Order: sequence, then C-alpha cells, then structure tokens
Amino acid sequence: MAATVTKAAVLSAIVLILATIAFADGPAGPATMAAGATPVLLRGDFEEGLAGWAQDGQGEFAADKDEHHGGDQSARITVARGTAIQYQQLLHKVKGLAYRDRVNATAWVRTRGVSDGAGAYMALEFLGAGGQRVDIAHSKVSRNSGKDGWERLALEAVVPKTASSTRLLLVLHAHGTAWFDDVEVVMAEKLIEWPDLGAVQRQAVIHANRVVQAKFGGVGFHVFDHVHPASRQLLDEVIDKRWRELNPSFARLYHDRNWNRQLLDKVAARLDDRMQWTGSELYMTTWNPKVAKTADEWAAYARQVVDSLEYLVRTKGMTNIKYYCMTNELDLKEGGTLKDDLPRFKAYHQALFDELKARKLDIRLLATDESGAWDTIDWAARNMDEITGVYGGHYYINQYTPDDERFYPWFLSKMKWGAALARKHGKDFILGEFGCKQVPPGRTVGGKIMDSCLYWDTPQEPLAAIQLVEAAVAAINGGVYATGYWTFADFPDKYGSTGGVPSSSIYANKWGVFRWSGGNHSTRAPYYAYGLLTKFFRGPAMVYAVNVNDPRLRVAAVQHHGAKTWSIAVVNRNSRSVPVAVAVQGATPSASFRKYVYDPKHIPFHPFGDLQAPVGKVAMKDGRLTDTVGPLTLTVYTTAYDDNPPGPVQGLKVDAAADGKRNLTWQANDEKDFCYYRVFRSDRTDFVPDAKTQIASTIATKFTDAKAELGKEYHYKVLAVDNSGNASRP
Repeated sequence: MAATVTKAAVLSAIVLILATIAFADGPAGPATMAAGATPVLLRGDFEEGLAGWAQDGQGEFAADKDEHHGGDQSARITVARGTAIQYQQLLHKVKGLAYRDRVNATAWVRTRGVSDGAGAYMALEFLGAGGQRVDIAHSKVSRNSGKDGWERLALEAVVPKTASSTRLLLVLHAHGTAWFDDVEVVMAEKLIEWPDLGAVQRQAVIHANRVVQAKFGGVGFHVFDHVHPASRQLLDEVIDKRWRELNPSFARLYHDRNWNRQLLDKVAARLDDRMQWTGSELYMTTWNPKVAKTADEWAAYARQVVDSLEYLVRTKGMTNIKYYCMTNELDLKEGGTLKDDLPRFKAYHQALFDELKARKLDIRLLATDESGAWDTIDWAARNMDEITGVYGGHYYINQYTPDDERFYPWFLSKMKWGAALARKHGKDFILGEFGCKQVPPGRTVGGKIMDSCLYWDTPQEPLAAIQLVEAAVAAINGGVYATGYWTFADFPDKYGSTGGVPSSSIYANKWGVFRWSGGNHSTRAPYYAYGLLTKFFRGPAMVYAVNVNDPRLRVAAVQHHGAKTWSIAVVNRNSRSVPVAVAVQGATPSASFRKYVYDPKHIPFHPFGDLQAPVGKVAMKDGRLTDTVGPLTLTVYTTAYDDNPPGPVQGLKVDAAADGKRNLTWQANDEKDFCYYRVFRSDRTDFVPDAKTQIASTIATKFTDAKAELGKEYHYKVLAVDNSGNASRP
C-alpha cells in the first residue's frame, strides 16, 4: 500500500533542503544548526588549569601564565630532547554527540623549538564500545604550526555509526614546546530526519532563466599516466580508447620542471592526440617546484617553467593549456610547506605572472590548489587577486561514508563557498582534485605505502561511485567551473621516482577508475557512473538552477553551448524507486532524451571498458519529462547524441602468423564523430557480433589476436563506434 504524503510534508521537505544548503561565511564552509540544539559542546580557556584534561605521554604538561592567547594562561606541553617522540597529548571527553552529528572544533596554538616530528595539532577521536579507535579527524598537521605566533587550528568531522564516545586531543608530536588556548567544540549540525515522501511523484524544476555557471568547463580527471611508460597497444586499447569514450572536456595534468626538450616532446606526443581529440581544457601543476628564496631566483625559476609551457603551447601546438599552479597542495620540498609561508607562494606566482605576461601567453595562474579547509584560498583572494586568474582547491571526503545520504547538502555548501569567493573577484573556481576517503596514512601492502580509496574492492565500492557522482553534481550546482577526479588511471605497479613522486618500490597510488597492475586494466565501479558525467556533462555549457521537493533527490542540468543540447543528471538516494517529473521553466525542449543508468546493484562491467548503452528514450513534452528512477541510482538523460551509425569498416584483412596469431588490419574511419572500433571473433561465418564474441576495443586500425590457436579457423568482424555509442554494420 502506498504511503500517503500531505502537502505539509512536501513543504517541510523543501524547507529542510533550503536549511541544509545554507552555509556560513569563511573558509570553514557549512555551519548549519538545527533549532533547539546546544551549539557549544566543549570550551577550554585553561583559566582554571588543566582540570578535566587527561594527560598522555612522556611530556611535561602544565598551565602556563607566560604564554596565552586569551585570558591569563594556556595549556603547555613540553617534550625534552632525548625523550622518545610519541603522541604527547591532552585529552578531553566531548559529550552530547550522536551518529551523523556534524561538529566543528577550533583551538589556538603557539610553538617554540619544534623542528622535528609532525608538530603540534588538534584531533577529534571517535571510540567504539570497547574503547578502540573507529575514526579520527585532524586539523592541519605541520611542524610549522604556531611557529611565528598564535595560529588558529580548525577541523570538521561527522560522528561515525560505530562511535560510542568522542574525545578531543591536543597533540605535540615533536621535541619542543607547544601552547594551546581557547579550545572550542561546536555542534555544526544536529541530525533531523528527512521525511519519507513515499510513492508521491517528485517534482524537479530547471530554471532556464537562472544561470548558476554561464561557462561550465566540464566534469573531468586528473591525469598522471602521460609520464608512465606505456606500449602503443596499451594506449590504443586501454588508455587513449577509454579517454576518447569518456570524452572529458577538462583535465588537470602533472608537470615537471625538469622536463628537457626530449621529454617535452614525449609528453606532447602522449597528450596531443588524446586531448585535442576530446577538446579538453588543460590545467597543469608542478609536483616538485624548485626551492627559491630571492627575487632573482624566483625570476630564474619562472623563466624555466614558462620555457616549458611556451614550448608545449607554441611549438607543440597544445593551445588548450589554460591554467597553471606552481605547486600541488602547496608543497615545496616537503608536503604543504607553503601553507605556512603564503607570501613565498605569492612571490613565485608574481614571477610567473610577469614572465607569462612578457611572453603574451594566455595561461592563468591558479591559487592555491590546497586540500581541506581552503583558508589559503581565502588568503590568496585577499592578498594576490591581481595576479590570480582562477581559484581552486581539492577535497577528499573523509567525513561521510558512501552510504550516507547527508553528504550531498554538506558538500554543496562547500562548493558554493568556493564559487562565491571566486565570483566576488570576477573569477572562477576549479575543484582540481577530489575523491572518497583515503586508506589510513601509513597503511602498507606488500611493503608498499598505499595511497588509494578506502572502498576499493569492498562492498562499499558501488556506492562510492554514487558518492563521487553526488560530489560532481554538487560542484555543478554550486557554480564550480570544472572538476578533476583523482585519477583517470592507477599509477602502474612499476615506475621510477618521477618529479617528486616516490618510487614504486615504496609507494602504490591506486585511485583510478581503472586498474594498472601488470596486465590487469579492469574497470572499477566509478567508471560507469562518473564516466557518464564526463561524457555528457561536457563544457562549454550553461548550468541552470534546479529546485527539487525531495531532499534525497539531487538533480543537475546543463545546456551545451553551440549545439544547445541538454543533459540532466538525477541521483536518487531513496531506497525505493520513485516517480519523477522534471520541468523546464523559461525553455521548452521537446526532443527525446536518451536514458543512461548506473545501478550499484547491477554494475555494467565491461572487459574492454566500453560504457553502458542507453536503456531507452524518454520524451520531454512541453518542457516536462516524466519517468521513474531506481533506488540509489544515477540516471542521466541527454539529447547530446544522434542516431546515425558510422559507415561500415572497409578493407578488413586477416593474416595468419607462423605461431598461429592473427594480424588484422582495416581502413581508417575518417567520419567526424568516430570514436573507436570493436573487434569480434567466432568460428562461424554467419555470427552476430555480441558481448560473447567481442575480443577487443581499440582506436587503432590494426589488432593482433594473440590468443588465436595455430591451425584453427576463425572469422572476424570489426565495427566502428561513434561518440554517441552507435555501432556500424559489420
């Protein structure tokens, strides 16, 4: 029996949506509070000493009147030379928290004599019923924190399901002294259950007269594979083929200051066909910037960097390089060094700005490419806007698990904050890196430090794909210019130390939407979810505002420039199928929309990485599209397609080698919207090409069937596939 839903319940849902997407000023992002919640959970000014604070570790703990941020004294931790560095810390219980509560914590820190270890920082630790740690959230961790005076530490966390208790940690992991003062833990959002709207039809309204982003650049990837050795066959059948089919219009690229002309030629050769094919806008950032300390050194380094950029643009024709940042994550020799020396970051960018301007290179500088709180982006907007062409940062989703429906409104508020900050200065905001939760730092497998998504190869991987899509939808609706998921492909198992990236002997980076482990290049679940967005939410496009009356439904809509085609994404976080009506106000598109679905319970894995086919068409009549979307699914509706298949492949020849292998060649398809070829084999002459007979996908006009047996008769067919996914006749 269908549940009965009143108009009041629907209105309540709308109010909840509006309340949830509210966000506070400042780089911390969202600060939603439910009515009646007690905001302050813990406040520590240490005016009464260390009462209530437990002490842990072989340090000296005291209340100190000589140093204080506010009031008359602070808490001090001193670790003497010769003492083993541990997690010397003060601990305090935080009461009043429950599952899914979102909490913000702040503290002020001052240090002296800290030159080793991790430094001074703050953390919230969540403990299970047995007292074991089930999760932890950190503030910035740096040995430079508080070095030049009192510095504010901040963190944000969401209480995990398995937590029974919470405690705040003030930590000194170093020799030296740290003072902490004015500690505060505040309830940012107390969970209010969203109403269940039952079987009522959900209403989504696309406002074609309310533009969120007039020149959306697209959903894309960070790309690192151009510096990893790859055979021509691997490029043709995996890397370049999949890039073409996923067709992203934006990419963030690794850059190395030490590339000579030979290496620049190799990089350009690897990237040119691929990126020009998809028309991808490129953002480059250097992984191992040179340490420079004087104006002359900054100018010399800027000339070195711009030499390589100019060569790629003007000599190699990579005119799609549009953005550059002098370092990834504000690294300089060590991770995050420039977070504590932003004037130095500005000095680098000033030298780069001057050099780019002198050479009349249209490449805009991005600030600051930081993960986390984005306070450095706020600083850049206030202190170096005149030399900054675009703002941007990274975010990894550590606060919410993939099955948590409350993730989207929280992330949307962060995207709105970044886009609003940039727009205030007439600029755009780029989400240069993002991903789900990382494996805990320091985890090793086979002696290698793992850097990968926590949910790979677990039951949560299918829903992690939904969370990634939600993050991209939030970025689109938040007004972000472009997104770059980390990463397109895994780092291969074997590679040398390159440009500040550790050698494969100690480090394994496995974040790709497909694997790169020996000969295993199989796809992961996000390939078939995020890949639908990279293919159909391309730039340049117009992003329109969307209102939805169900807090569990997320909808984004774009109209592509030029062709004026439409793409609409619907993520359903309801645990049931729901009817949906999508209306467009201010325009009346009447075309039939192709419908694509990613269902985490039925992932369309394909051995050659071919994207899933559409499940049908849905007509939009008089500006209104009605359909039913499945539980916990992504549905993409698009008019960015045609129904005309490419012409049949011509000139197919098969030659048998002495060892039994068959070498296939055919004529190139030169149609404008051609994408790749599918190769099929059977022992029957009259076979129909299907999934069982497909043996390859490739962008090349040749293929070697290495699994063919000597003396056995085979029959082959090759089909051309276009950008709409239409396949030719055999």
